[in-house]
Amino acid sequence: MYARACICLCLLVVLVASGAHSLFAQEVQFTAGVNRSEVALGEQFQVTFTLAGGSLKQYSDFRAPDLNKDFLTLAGPSTSQSMQIINGRMSSSISWTYVLQGRGVGTFTIPPATLKYEGQTLRTNTLRMKISRAVPGTGQPSGRSEEHRDIDLGDNLFIRAIPNKRTVFLGEPITVTYKLYSRVAFQLDSPIKLPRMIGFWSEDVETPRQLRPSIEVYNGKQYETYMMRKVLYFPTQAGSLTIDPFEVAINVRVRKRRQTGDDYFDRFFSDPFFDSYENVKKTLMTGKIPVTVKPLPEENKPAGFTGVVGSYEMDVSLDRDSLKANETAALKVVLRGRGNIRLLDEPRVTFPTGIDHYDPTIKEDARPADGTMRGSKSFEYLLVPRFPGRVSIPPVEFSYFDLDRKRYVTHTSPSFTLQIAEGDVVRQAGDLEQRMIDYLAMDVRPVKNNAGSLKRENSGVASLQLVLLLYMLPWVACIGALIWKRRYDKLHSDIVGLKRRRATRVAERRLSRSKAFLERGDIEAYYLEIARALWGYAQDSLALPTSQVTILSVVERLEARGVHHSTATKLRDALNSVEYARFSPTRASEQEMRALYDTAKEAIITAEQALRERTV
Repeated sequence: MYARACICLCLLVVLVASGAHSLFAQEVQFTAGVNRSEVALGEQFQVTFTLAGGSLKQYSDFRAPDLNKDFLTLAGPSTSQSMQIINGRMSSSISWTYVLQGRGVGTFTIPPATLKYEGQTLRTNTLRMKISRAVPGTGQPSGRSEEHRDIDLGDNLFIRAIPNKRTVFLGEPITVTYKLYSRVAFQLDSPIKLPRMIGFWSEDVETPRQLRPSIEVYNGKQYETYMMRKVLYFPTQAGSLTIDPFEVAINVRVRKRRQTGDDYFDRFFSDPFFDSYENVKKTLMTGKIPVTVKPLPEENKPAGFTGVVGSYEMDVSLDRDSLKANETAALKVVLRGRGNIRLLDEPRVTFPTGIDHYDPTIKEDARPADGTMRGSKSFEYLLVPRFPGRVSIPPVEFSYFDLDRKRYVTHTSPSFTLQIAEGDVVRQAGDLEQRMIDYLAMDVRPVKNNAGSLKRENSGVASLQLVLLLYMLPWVACIGALIWKRRYDKLHSDIVGLKRRRATRVAERRLSRSKAFLERGDIEAYYLEIARALWGYAQDSLALPTSQVTILSVVERLEARGVHHSTATKLRDALNSVEYARFSPTRASEQEMRALYDTAKEAIITAEQALRERTV
């Protein structure tokens, strides 16, 4: 009897455990699926990862598998959420969808995606995808003008990435020219995969809207060549780096020979007059470009060096050397030369005590030329002296590494002296005198001839407490002003801390300017301003020097400060999205451009909130 009760109890425990497990499985399911299990080479298909059931607020750290190993990622991830109420029970789901295209023929495995849900790691099922040469499910040609089949073009059609150098210093630009070589008829589609920028800051030099052929002899053969794109790459980290391949999709016009089974008949009618032609899709890819980036020498490195590389001149000017208290003067610093002008930081200027100064007005004029960027960048500071006297503004220093002379150069401006006079005190004294005269006129009253009845008026004498309060008020105001001034000087002497505190405000102003560019239709300026907002915020809030600003370093610095990985990933995705949008040859829709603005703004706000929580 006792044994039978134990067996029943064990069975009950197993049933309860299995029921709870199945209930959890029903509540939370993380699955993967494709819209087609078999496609032809060149055709597109979708893979979707779906989290269904449970509370969507409990998931984090979604990680897709490496899809670029066997496929081309054409788009994604696009995220969608849905909610259903069935029999009074609400269920919700979120999905991530990618649009892919096969690289070759065969059967391939799509690894599982992962995410964290309530502290547990969930994985999707693996998928198998078959890429065939012919359209699946049909035995006869479909009659379309374009067929997806693998053809061997040999050296008749290919694309090259031609760098002007492969060994550079940190920050030294590399010019890469992407050229297409052809000996056959083809039609070019839009580029479907742009090089990733890991460890580089890139700037478009030339992207022709219309391809124009030129004749070139390569490896002893004559080709028609087409310059597709020319890009400047500025390395932002030292070591062995790689510029990823550049891929394009094309339609090749090839001759379709007759095949009747009779060799003699086929040879007789092999003349092009009897043949038909077809368009075949083909993907061309450049090779990877290995680049060796040498670190800048430590010998004779200036103390104030911030990683600037190139060749520059500095011009510092003060618009006036004498003024009155509370009037304004302008100090302007102009940097001109060759290098990555867009990433130049404002030079460090030390302002004397007693002079208020504000964030500089920054103007930039940069353009690609001679294998680098040429132009200028100016910083104009507004100065407001508060007290009379004679003050001196120390010299401004700017250091950079000269690539031509392979040494550090420091430019030093002269010091500036401001002669500050008293404010308009004469006018102030005149006002006081006028008020005293008016008061005396009120006090002198005309003589009354008829006294009449007299009565005492209220004297209106102030109380002792009010007199003491009015007496102490100026002293309290002076002490408060001194405390505020000391705090102000302390805050503004800490340049790194000042940039960190103003990072969000500067990013908001740049995002506001980008919205204005979008309304005017200036798309290039819109993307550039969003990129400046994101990169500027990351650099200022994390105190990163210019030479170390990369997507990887931003993510690592955020996680080192205790920021959650999902927040760092959100900022990383925003940086990747804006860089892809800047250099994509296809114009995005207005909805996609506005979505990029929202993504950048949300990433900055989320990162700022996380950093503030860690500093509290």
